[in-house]
Amino acid sequence: MDSKTLNESSQAVKQVVDRFGIEILGDHKRFCSVFADFAPKLSKENKAFFVALSENIGSIFIRENDDVVAGNKNPDDIIQRAVKDISEYLNNEKAELVALSIAAALDWKSAAPAENTQESEDSSTYGSSASLIEDLFKRAQNGDNDACFNLGEHFFYGRGVKQDYAKAVKWYIMSSDRGDCSSQKKLADCYYLGQGTERNVAKAAKRYEQAAEQGDYDSQKALIRCYMLGGNGLLPDAKKAEYYSKRYSIPISHGTTEDILKNAMAGIPSAQFKLGNMYLHGTGMERSPETAITWFKKAADQNFPAAQFNLGVCYYFGIGVPRDRITAVDQYKKAAKGGDMDALNNLAGCFMRGEGIQADQSAAARYYKKAAESGLAKAQYNYGECCFNGFGVPKDAREAVKWYKEAAIQGDPDGQYSYGWCLRDGLGCLRDNSLAKNMFEKAAAQRHTAAQKALGYCYANGTGTPRNYASAADQFAKAAAAGDKEAAKLLVACYKYGGDYLAVNDAKAHYYADQYSLDYDMI
Repeated sequence: MDSKTLNESSQAVKQVVDRFGIEILGDHKRFCSVFADFAPKLSKENKAFFVALSENIGSIFIRENDDVVAGNKNPDDIIQRAVKDISEYLNNEKAELVALSIAAALDWKSAAPAENTQESEDSSTYGSSASLIEDLFKRAQNGDNDACFNLGEHFFYGRGVKQDYAKAVKWYIMSSDRGDCSSQKKLADCYYLGQGTERNVAKAAKRYEQAAEQGDYDSQKALIRCYMLGGNGLLPDAKKAEYYSKRYSIPISHGTTEDILKNAMAGIPSAQFKLGNMYLHGTGMERSPETAITWFKKAADQNFPAAQFNLGVCYYFGIGVPRDRITAVDQYKKAAKGGDMDALNNLAGCFMRGEGIQADQSAAARYYKKAAESGLAKAQYNYGECCFNGFGVPKDAREAVKWYKEAAIQGDPDGQYSYGWCLRDGLGCLRDNSLAKNMFEKAAAQRHTAAQKALGYCYANGTGTPRNYASAADQFAKAAAAGDKEAAKLLVACYKYGGDYLAVNDAKAHYYADQYSLDYDMI
């Protein structure tokens, strides 16, 4: 790292902080504007500071400043955390320059630039992809819609950066608001599917309309579909659907309720199945589980496996029909015979628990394994459980880990949690705390309560990650909100006793103890 550039950057930051106070580090737009005046020789670095502060690392320095100055915390740990937060946009050297400049400006005396002895390694590690992201960010901030869209695509697909749908949506919004058709369509898809944001069909329709008016054919069809079927935040509106159908010269029946109903009445099983789902979920029509059962039966009678599976689920839980586990098993068998692996997995569960059929753990394990070998993630986890606990097969922790891992790779939260659990304790595999923490993190992101608690333990104990009680409390809070009493006690303990990155907060500790009906004095 160029020490001269670091010194000039630090002096400029110091002048800004001295003039406007440390709180300006938490306002990236204001900081960027002011910094340009105090660092006229550093125009190239101005972008770097804007990027850094746009990721809110300024708030890290504000929050930790008093403890660092008092000598209670090691500044190097905080600097590295800041570097990690902004390395998605900047290469490592520039990320360090940003963090070290802010640290030096705040008189964090122990903060010093690292020796750049691995320049070639840094280059290969971050390489052209980091430079590309950095360049895209610069052009996006300067109003380049193509750059905004491409930056969104990089985050959406994880190209050169960690996949992050929420950040993708952020960039799609910026470009959409500037009139970019491609971004409007992609943002509409995100709203419609709930990727990176809550599902909202009304917002999706608004963005589809913007793209449709620019001539995008797929958006025109999607807009008609939104008004025909409705959904979260949007009631069905046949008049509007008809209006857009005429406006864009697209038949309103294309893929809509009318078309599906016509084909279902004609006896096409796939349409009968689809119509049954529409009645079951209230999509495009008033919800009627009883009517859904009628259409599922019509398709099931024609040996349509998906309809047989849905019928099995409805009978199992008593949806639209009286609960009947025997009939549920019968339908699962028919669907499984037709090749439906979800049905085979559910059938195995019935054999395991003795529901609707005599309990037979050996048969259950056999069916789970068959579905697992077909690639069904849920079955891979379930067969892993059989191997780990000896349900219907000999206990074999190594075999269990194999199947937990397969399920985890496909994103199954139970598989991720169980694989992480084995990695943490060295059961059936070599102990790997870092990977275990990563697995808990992935499962916790899918609201897996046990994984949230396990991840909290990782942060509290420093297992596979630096000890961080603030992060631990955050995870314990999520698990507690889902009903985990142990996590609630741990949450109270975090605020009662404090720890790394978390100050004692007796008021919060009492608040959570009262919220979860816990005896504060016993924790």
